[in-house]
Amino acid sequence: MSELPPRSVAIVTGASAGLGLAIASTFLKAGYNVVGVGRDSQRLAAAADLLQNAASIQSPVAGRFVPLVADVTVGESVEQLFAKIKLEFGRIDVLVNCVGRSDRGSIMTLTKDRLSELFSDNVLSALLCSQAALPLLKESRGVVVNIGSLAAKVGPRHLGGYPAVKHALAGMTQQMRLEWREFGVHVALVSPGPIRRADAGLRYNTQSTDPALPEAARQPGGGTSVRGVDPQWVAAQVLMVVKHRTPDLVLPRYVRLLIAIGHLIPRLGDRLLLRMTKG
Repeated sequence: MSELPPRSVAIVTGASAGLGLAIASTFLKAGYNVVGVGRDSQRLAAAADLLQNAASIQSPVAGRFVPLVADVTVGESVEQLFAKIKLEFGRIDVLVNCVGRSDRGSIMTLTKDRLSELFSDNVLSALLCSQAALPLLKESRGVVVNIGSLAAKVGPRHLGGYPAVKHALAGMTQQMRLEWREFGVHVALVSPGPIRRADAGLRYNTQSTDPALPEAARQPGGGTSVRGVDPQWVAAQVLMVVKHRTPDLVLPRYVRLLIAIGHLIPRLGDRLLLRMTKG
């Protein structure tokens, strides 16, 4: 009897909840073995129970979900994480860097410490994990997907340091794609609009102490008129990005035209952003 080929392995950071959980679920049902990474062991364990049960019911080809606790903003923790992955699976085919943190506030009140925290969560985490995964990704000629945001393409009002760090992630992603193509490793950026969440953005009520912040800016997307996108739909698009090795995807797709217009005609771009954000 011939031996079955090994399953592909996907690493998803920020897999305990939200978009990361949806991405982990999508890859699991598609037949991948999925390593879900999170900082909170209890939330990660709950996600593991939910994912493995749902995958076994809904997909006959579902892979195995392995929860691993790590702080992906700390180099030593990342090294230990990928050493465990290498020992457990011996391969990595996909890395999805989904760890991130949003923000609310004005540039006038943005502090150095806050910007440093945002950079660590949104950019440094992706850098450390990508560097650690690279040796095994070279062997599989695999794919890295960095989860950006519409704020990686434009700089709306009231989002504090979020546009700055997401723009940094976008630039780093392109540089990685150009430098790592010689290894056969593809690097993509997926930039979704506001993700629909059960809390409807209530977490933003305490995220900023800026007294001048408009109430509308506490809503998902900073009060943008772009409708929220379903996390399961975004996760399905991430899977397609991996399959087709797409370099850059903006969701919803119609926003790409508005972004292009804004880059070609900056004055018009500013007017569009002012109209699309409240406050």
